[in-house]
This record gives sequence, C-alpha cells and structure tokens, in this order.
Amino acid sequence: MKINLSNSIYQQKGSGYGLTQKDGMLINNRPDGQTGIAQAAQIKKTMKRAEKIATYAEAVALGSRMEDRMEGDCCM
Repeated sequence: MKINLSNSIYQQKGSGYGLTQKDGMLINNRPDGQTGIAQAAQIKKTMKRAEKIATYAEAVALGSRMEDRMEGDCCM
C-alpha cells in the first residue's frame, strides 16, 4: 500500500512553513513543537495523575460503603 505524501509538510516547498490555504482559511500542517522526550514526559505525567484520581475515587467509594454499613449496624 503506497502512502500519499503529497500534502506532507516535507513535500510542500515554500508554502509558508507548513501553512496552506483552503477555502480562504489557513490550514496548519506543521508538526507540533514538542520533542519526543517532552511528549513521553507529558504522557507519564498524565498517567500518574489518572492513577491518583482513580485512587481518590476508590477511597471515596470505600468510605461511602463503610458509612452505609455503619448506619445499618446502628439501626439493628
């Protein structure tokens, strides 16, 4: 399967540094400014934050279950 690179920024010589015009609008074809190391660091930070949020959510759910059990024991 052949890849179509006709619209790649590397094929567009002198096209405004990756900006093209389509229907009167500028289309940004430039790659993002992050390096691979910066992207990996951002992914790691996002994963760590997601794990922390999941831990807090689990703790809240466990606390709610324990509170419900304690109310049920007192009423009997």
